[in-house]
Amino acid sequence: MSGLFDSGAPGILEGAKNFRFWETASGGFSLSWDRGPHALEVVNELLELASDGEHTRLFQPGDVVFVHNGAADPSRYTTVDIQNVRILLRPYDTIGHEAAIAEAFAAVAI
Repeated sequence: MSGLFDSGAPGILEGAKNFRFWETASGGFSLSWDRGPHALEVVNELLELASDGEHTRLFQPGDVVFVHNGAADPSRYTTVDIQNVRILLRPYDTIGHEAAIAEAFAAVAI
């Protein structure tokens, strides 16, 4: 969870709302949110963090693995293995990382 929430300034899930996190019957976890970044943006950021040993101590190369969901719509859900723990990312009504950051900072400025 540190990789998802505390990986940078601002974090990967900055601007997302209504987090729900639960264990699945298969032993992994599901994480859902509203607004915020698209699932593939989250995966790409995690993959980039894992490949950049200079800027993070959270991950090593190979700690983050994108799992292809076949013909499923990647905008609806995406699966990623983080240090061998399967996590199903299930975003709803997302607006993208940049728009979510702008929206979050605009709300603070009011």
